[in-house]
Amino acid sequence: MNETIYEISFTGRLRIDAHSLNNEGTVGNVTEPRTIVLANGEKTDGISGEMLKHIHTEAVWQIVKEKKVFLCPACQILSPMKADGNKTVTEMKETKSALNEALKCAICDLHGFLVQQPTLSRKSTIEFGWAIALPSQFYRDIHVHTRVAAGEKEREKSAKEVSEQMIYNRPTRSGVYAFVSVFQPWRIGLNEIDYTYSIDDSARKNRYELVLEAYKAMIARIEGAMTTTRLPHFGEFEGAIATTKSATPVPVISPLVDGYIQQVKTIIGQQNVQEFSNFASFMQEIDKLKSAVPYKLGAP
Repeated sequence: MNETIYEISFTGRLRIDAHSLNNEGTVGNVTEPRTIVLANGEKTDGISGEMLKHIHTEAVWQIVKEKKVFLCPACQILSPMKADGNKTVTEMKETKSALNEALKCAICDLHGFLVQQPTLSRKSTIEFGWAIALPSQFYRDIHVHTRVAAGEKEREKSAKEVSEQMIYNRPTRSGVYAFVSVFQPWRIGLNEIDYTYSIDDSARKNRYELVLEAYKAMIARIEGAMTTTRLPHFGEFEGAIATTKSATPVPVISPLVDGYIQQVKTIIGQQNVQEFSNFASFMQEIDKLKSAVPYKLGAP
């Protein structure tokens, strides 16, 4: 009999050099990097959970499109509307039936949605925290760049010509980031109005493996802002994957804290925590989880 998995946590320290993955916005010609203030008042660099979740969603979408898994019309084009763009769902008056219809779509099921009418929502089965740079291990610079159009030097001879030169300032950031994420396999396909599963065990297993593959894809190459000119240099990645096999929440101890892995082992047992020391071993540990099946409420 296959082992069941209730919840999984992914925690680790990820080194990223010379990137500009996630920024606050632009003021004039200056792009501002994101800043996080910790409880002790220290300021550090951060990559938002919204960006990380979007990266995972897109990885799910790419895999699903290849495997031809069912998606609703909005998710077919990776629209943020999700189930709210599905007329079959929005035209239903009974919320239980509407939710069952929405859960037919793999992305709506896994990543959650909000429907305005009928009022209906689903919390994502996958959660991401901010990736927060260790305060003693991050650096930021603002670099000045210029754009000069072809033939600009010739036009400089005439003061009457309008210059096409543009000066702009962009950030470059490097650091070791604390990464945290939680996956709840027990909620795959679960209608949380009457707490029955709207899809069969085989479909739940397929979606479980789909999420794990998407974790591998997003870590293999994290996409984000400005990667056309600031493709991140990924260095070390070390941490732990923790699992619970019965109805017990998986603990999440921040990698900002030294000894975070040992704390998790103390809470749920060493046998339920698998450490990884680099990108390759992270992928290998995820592959091992594929032999399990998602926990099912009420199962004997």
